[in-house]
Amino acid sequence: MMETDNNEGEARLALDAIDFRRRQVIAEIDMPWWYWWGVGLGWVALGVITDLKVVWASAAATLAFGAIHSAIAQRVLSGRHRSTGVSVRAELVSRSVPLLVFTYLIVMAGVTVGVAVGLHADGAGHPVTIASCFVAVAVICGGPNLMAAVRRRAERVPVT
Repeated sequence: MMETDNNEGEARLALDAIDFRRRQVIAEIDMPWWYWWGVGLGWVALGVITDLKVVWASAAATLAFGAIHSAIAQRVLSGRHRSTGVSVRAELVSRSVPLLVFTYLIVMAGVTVGVAVGLHADGAGHPVTIASCFVAVAVICGGPNLMAAVRRRAERVPVT
């Protein structure tokens, strides 16, 4: 009977250690902090350039922002590479992370347009810049919250 208690205790310790390590790995599911800041600051830059009403500059800035984002997004949108030290296994991270982030950014683009149109109708100066600043704060604050939801979901997925 004494041997069984020791084996059960050792098994419990081993399972607890595995659970602790799993939670450590799940905590790594995220995107680098600089991604959200880069998107937010790029959003404001696009707003400022748009308010200058120089069509070619606005088009060029939009293309440049899109090209830079697509190059970076290939690496970070999976949520598997928050830091250079750890790469989370794909099975642990939802495959919908890129779609979630993309959808979030599309919604933020709609918010930018809606807020800018409302500000313009109200006679505000630089409506796109103001709307972009509003949305940049939402991206910088909301993006990490979106990834926290992905981590909570990963914790609920059973270990296979």
